[in-house]
Formats: sequence, structure tokens, C-alpha cells
Amino acid sequence: MKFSYCRHRHSSPDPKAPALEIKGLIAGYPGEDRPALNGVNLSVPVGASLALVGANGAGKSTLFKVISGLLPAQAGTVRIFGHHLGACHQQVVYLPQRSEIDWHFPMSVLELVLTGRYVYLGWFTRPQKKDSDIALESMAQLGIADLGLKQIGKLSGGQQQRVLIARALAQNADLLLLDEPLNAVDARTRDTVERVLEGIKAAGKTVLVATHHYCGQEEGRYDGAIYLKDGEQIK
Repeated sequence: MKFSYCRHRHSSPDPKAPALEIKGLIAGYPGEDRPALNGVNLSVPVGASLALVGANGAGKSTLFKVISGLLPAQAGTVRIFGHHLGACHQQVVYLPQRSEIDWHFPMSVLELVLTGRYVYLGWFTRPQKKDSDIALESMAQLGIADLGLKQIGKLSGGQQQRVLIARALAQNADLLLLDEPLNAVDARTRDTVERVLEGIKAAGKTVLVATHHYCGQEEGRYDGAIYLKDGEQIK
């Protein structure tokens, strides 16, 4: 599975700082001639709900991976609630696209959702009842409470997406990075996910949602948009 966990090196958020501040960010992948991100600058206030808009290859997923600590920056700075990357990782959750997950991994739905609690537990501590209760409540919000013992390899595409979002909720982070959460899902899943996203926003969480589309109904869902093209920010 491709999730990042961290040890107990957490710092409390700075109440005066933006949720996310990025200056001069350059990032890329080994063996590639040009960076995937080139000179990105962002300041996202606490509680904002923003769309990250761009076509495939624009750099949306790369940006999320840098913010979540999965990909190192080549230059520039990233600060989360006033702290450097790593010091506040329990406050950030990254929901990848479904295609990045190995759904053949032998794991139940509940076990996968519980991985959202690992940032609080460390590497070798087993989840406690409190963690299981939080995971089950997250699953109930997504309408998958009855799937806890089901192997993730037997889920439909819509169920997979709801499981990933339940895992994100279980972490109880204040900054959520959601990569195409409504892409290629059934109507029931779309309605459920949209309702949950509204609840996240109402709770004062900061949300960045990567999407290809930003028009009509999409515009009313967010406070604004950030545009990327070929790894560069468009004003």
C-alpha cells in the first residue's frame, strides 16, 4: 500500500499561520529532464476549500505528494500550519487516486481504514479500541459500515473510493489533499462523497481537491481555484 506514516515528531499548529504556504517550489522525478513542478507559490488560509485544476500531467498529484512528504522538493519551501514538513504530518492526509493503490493486497476494509490512525500510533503499536471506534464511525459516514471484514480486492470502484475517504476521515487531519475524489464513481458514491465533503468544510477543515473540471456546479462547491499547467501555476 502507498501511504505515508510518521513517527511521533508532531508540533502543534501555529494559529496565526496559513494552513499551507509554499514558496518557489521545484520538484520532479529521477530520470526526468524537466521538473514536474516549477516555481509554485501558494498561500492557503485555514478553513479554505479550494480546487486544484489542471489536465493530466499538470502536476496536481505531484504537488500533493510533496505536501504530504512522499516526494522531496528539489528547491523551495513548504510549511504546514507554520511548520516545516514532517513536524505537523498528523495534520495532513493525502487521498491518492484509486489507481495508485494495490487493491490485491490481502487486507480487509477495516484494516485499511485503520491505517489512517497510524500517524498517532507509531510503527509498532497496535490500534486501540478508540482507533477502531473512530474507523467504524468514518465508515458509517460513507455508508460502508457493513463492509469491515470484506477484502479490499472484492470491492467495486465506488466502494473503493468510499473506503479511501473513510481512511482520510479516520486520520482526523486539518488539511486534506483529495486527488480526483469524484472521478469515475457511481451516482450513489458521488452523492455520499459530496455530502461528506460538505461536512468536512463545515467543520472548518482546509481542503484541496484536485480535479480536471471547474465550471458550473463545481465552482459553487469551492471558495476558489488554483490552476496548474505543465507544472507551472497559472494566474
